[in-house]
Amino acid sequence: MKISLSKKTPAELRVPAVVIFYYLDQKNSQIKALGQETEAVIERLRVQKDFTGKQGQFKLIFSADAIPRILLVGLGKKETMTLEKLRVAASTAIAELRKSPVSEAALLPPEMPGINQQTAIQALAETVLLSTYTFEHYKKQSEEAAPLNEIFIVSTYSGGEKALKEGEILGRAVNMARDLGNHPSNVATPSHLAKHAQELSKNFPKIRVRILDRAGIKKEGMGALLAVAQGSDEEPRFIILEYHGKKSGAPVVLIGKGVTFDSGGLSLKPWEKMDEMKFDMAGAATVFGIFQAAAELKLPMNLIGLIPASENLPSGKALKPGDIVKSRSGKTIEVLSTDAEGRMMLADALDFAKNYKPELVIDFATLTGSIVVALGDDIIGAFSNRDGHLRGMQRASDTTGEALWPMPLYKEYEPLIKSHVADLRNHATMRYGDAIHASLFLQNFVDFPWIHLDIAGVAWATREKPYRAVGATGSGVRLAIEFLKNYKKRK
Repeated sequence: MKISLSKKTPAELRVPAVVIFYYLDQKNSQIKALGQETEAVIERLRVQKDFTGKQGQFKLIFSADAIPRILLVGLGKKETMTLEKLRVAASTAIAELRKSPVSEAALLPPEMPGINQQTAIQALAETVLLSTYTFEHYKKQSEEAAPLNEIFIVSTYSGGEKALKEGEILGRAVNMARDLGNHPSNVATPSHLAKHAQELSKNFPKIRVRILDRAGIKKEGMGALLAVAQGSDEEPRFIILEYHGKKSGAPVVLIGKGVTFDSGGLSLKPWEKMDEMKFDMAGAATVFGIFQAAAELKLPMNLIGLIPASENLPSGKALKPGDIVKSRSGKTIEVLSTDAEGRMMLADALDFAKNYKPELVIDFATLTGSIVVALGDDIIGAFSNRDGHLRGMQRASDTTGEALWPMPLYKEYEPLIKSHVADLRNHATMRYGDAIHASLFLQNFVDFPWIHLDIAGVAWATREKPYRAVGATGSGVRLAIEFLKNYKKRK
C-alpha cells in the first residue's frame, strides 16, 4: 500500500473516491471542495437524518461532480473525539473502500479539538497500513486482491511529511511483528527468531546482535531457560539486541518472551485452540518491532533487547512437575506446573539484564490466561515497581489506543509462591489471581525500575477488530515507542 501526502484539493487529485469524516449533527466545510451538486446531496442527507455523523456510521454516495464516490464516515460527538476514534473511523473507511473497484482514494483529516494535524496524519498513516495487512505467505494462490493500492492524505500542514513517515515506520514495524507471530511453529523456531535478529542488524547498522546457543546459555547459568527447553528437539536461543542511539548513558532494556510453541509441556494444555500457541512468542515479536521502529526513527537513546527463545513440549526428557531447577540468579525454583514456563524464562532474562545497569526494564509476555479472564482481549495488564513509569505508560496508552490497566503487586500473595523445598514455586498453590502471582514471581529477579506487561489477551485476535485482522496483532510496538519518546523527554 502506497501512502502519500497531498496539498491538492480532492478534485485536483482526480481520485475515484474521497473519505470525509463527520461529527454528529454538524456541518463539514470540507465538502465545499467537492462540487455544488455533491455538497447539496450531502447536506440533504444530513438534514433529513439519513446520515447524522454518529460514531460507526458510514454512507457511500455517488456524484456527477469531479469525484465519483464520496464515503461519509461518522465520528460521533466532537467534544469526545480521540485519536483512537479517528483510527477506528479510518479503519471503517479503508474496509469499505476495499470493497469498491477503486485503486486510489483520498482521506481528509478532520479538525480535532486538542489534537494537532501532525498527530492526526501519523495516526491515519498507521491505520492505513494496519487496516490493509494480510498474511498470505502459505497460500498457493492468493485470493483476488483488492484493487486499492494508494491512499492520499490531503493536508496543507507543513509538518505533514514527517508525520506521514513516522506513521509508516510504525505501521511497518507492527506488521513485521504480526508476520512473526503468524508464522507456524514449524517455521518460526528459536533459530528462526535468531536469524530474524541477524537480518535486522544487516538492515539497520545501529542494531548489533549476539546469539547464545545452548552451550552459551549453559555457560551463563540460565538453568530455568534450559529446563523449559529440555523437552524439545529444537535448540533454544538467547537473543541479545543492542541499539545505540547516543554515545553514552544507561540503556532501557526490553525483554520479550519467545516461546515459539507452548503445548504446556507435561502439564498439557487442552487441545482446543492449541494451534494458536504459536503466538506465545508475541513478546519477542514486539521487541523486534520496537527495535526496527527505533532504528528507523533514530531514537536518541540506548536500548538492549533480550529474547529467551524455546519451545515447551512434552517428551521423555521434558521438565516434570515436582522438579527443582536453579536459575541464573542462583535462586531455586520448584516446578508445580510445566505450563508456567514463561515466567521461568523471563527470570533468567531479568537477571541477565542486571549486566547492563539499566535505568528501566520493560518485559512483554503472553504470560497468563488469568489476565485474559480479568481484562478480556482488548486490555494489557500492567505491573510496575515504579508508579511514575506506570503513569507514563498509561499516557502512551491514551495516545496509541492500546489500552492497559494497572494491576497490583499484592504483597499479601507472596507466601503463595514460596516453596517448602526451594526458594520459589513457579505457580501458586491457589488457582485464582495467577497474573499477580506470576508478576510477584518475576519481581524476585528484579533490582531495577521495572514494568511488566502481560499481553496474553491482546497479542492474538480471535475476532475481527478495527485495524486488527484475526491472528497476531503486533500489540505493544506503538505503545512502547510512544512511551520511550516521552520517557526521554521527561529525563
